[in-house]
Amino acid sequence: MSAQLGAITSVNSLIGKVFRQPRGDFADRLNSLYTVCVLAVSSGLLLSSHYWGKPITCWTPAEFNGIWTDFVNQYCYVHGTYFYQIDGPVTFDTEERQRVFIRYYQWIPYIIALQALLFYIPRFMMRIMCAWSGYDLSSTIQYIDDIWHQIKSANFSNRVDSFEKIGAVYIIDGLALFKRKNRGSIGFYYSFYAVLQALNAWIQFVFLNALISSSTTNQSGWHVISDLISGADWQTTGHFPRITHCDFQRRKPASVQWDTVLCVLTLNIYYEKLLIFLYFWILLVAIISTCHAFYWGVICWCTQARIKNELRSFLIVHGKSPQVDRFFKILGHDGIFILHQISLNIGDLAASYLSLAMLNTIEKNGSGGEEEQKLLLEKGEAKYV
Repeated sequence: MSAQLGAITSVNSLIGKVFRQPRGDFADRLNSLYTVCVLAVSSGLLLSSHYWGKPITCWTPAEFNGIWTDFVNQYCYVHGTYFYQIDGPVTFDTEERQRVFIRYYQWIPYIIALQALLFYIPRFMMRIMCAWSGYDLSSTIQYIDDIWHQIKSANFSNRVDSFEKIGAVYIIDGLALFKRKNRGSIGFYYSFYAVLQALNAWIQFVFLNALISSSTTNQSGWHVISDLISGADWQTTGHFPRITHCDFQRRKPASVQWDTVLCVLTLNIYYEKLLIFLYFWILLVAIISTCHAFYWGVICWCTQARIKNELRSFLIVHGKSPQVDRFFKILGHDGIFILHQISLNIGDLAASYLSLAMLNTIEKNGSGGEEEQKLLLEKGEAKYV
């Protein structure tokens, strides 16, 4: 029984690591978690239908046996089909007949999977920038969050003491190392990350718009979406048609015969619903990401003074006025930005206790100059040398 419970615990731990919510605000999670999951699940379901279902079924002549029918289905699936009015005569002009050629049908699952990957790329690039700069903001927030979950049930003094022993030292030491490398500003990296997410979301929206418009000729993606929402008949518009035509050659001893068959594209029923949903989803993501980028631009460059004043008022209330100016000098813009991120991700209460603990640590140990004592972290404990 204990072995089974241990296995269940291990599986739960693995699931928790795989599906752990990335640190960041709502717009960050919307891009790098929610949208990636939506696109990945959609792609997986469609791919399973392509590989284990029947994505295409063609109506072959009666003399075709099972092998011939399978060949026609596979050929038309790989080569592609075209939409032509069923109730009208089929012209012998190949170019006119294949004017609305269905090129997207077999590729949509892979395109959606590619979009899921592209939505994660900004976060991957942010990790690279963090590694290069020497300060990983996401890991810092995760570290402080783990500490907060352990101490949030304690009383006021114990919370501050616990943060002084580990969390405050961790951030002060990390800031000192980051400033020593002199590789820019943490706020600038995060602002660039927000702009990159917004730009990527708009590029994905334009890409999806082009994919939707490829289902017809000379019409924008919005026009196609409008027709689909209004319930326009696909037999008239040709948007994601259920029944298409396919031409193939049959070789005979003395000649080559052209045959035309009707094919049912079953997945187009799902494609149109899914792409309508993704059209508005990615549009919403792009709008939110753009507002998020503007917001963080304002936060980083315009409201630092307001955040600093709020933090100053809190520290003065707790009788820390003599060291407040020195505290802000040591923190700098990057330190204030880190505390603001902790406030957004973990809560104002945790950020307040942490800022008070950092000020106490600076008062006790005189950290802040090259000639003064250094703070080292070893096995999660602060040691002074």
